[in-house]
Amino acid sequence: MKIKASLLSVLRQINLKNFDKGMGIFNKSMKQFGNAMDSMTKELSTDIKKSNERAESQAKRGKENMKKIWGKSDVKIWSDKKTEL
Repeated sequence: MKIKASLLSVLRQINLKNFDKGMGIFNKSMKQFGNAMDSMTKELSTDIKKSNERAESQAKRGKENMKKIWGKSDVKIWSDKKTEL
């Protein structure tokens, strides 16, 4: 009986040590994953920002080119007011 109790005690201690080690490794892995996600998010946000700047620049150039082709016009084709039916 004493041997069984001491054996169980040793097994519990080993498992706790393994569990602590496993949690430490898991914690380190989660930090690395978080850092990788953070860097990817920063990279994507800079790409989106560059893309938006490029789109705005192209839209501005397009409007300028249309003014060169057709001239400046203040004529509205449609009204900005909402109509009720």
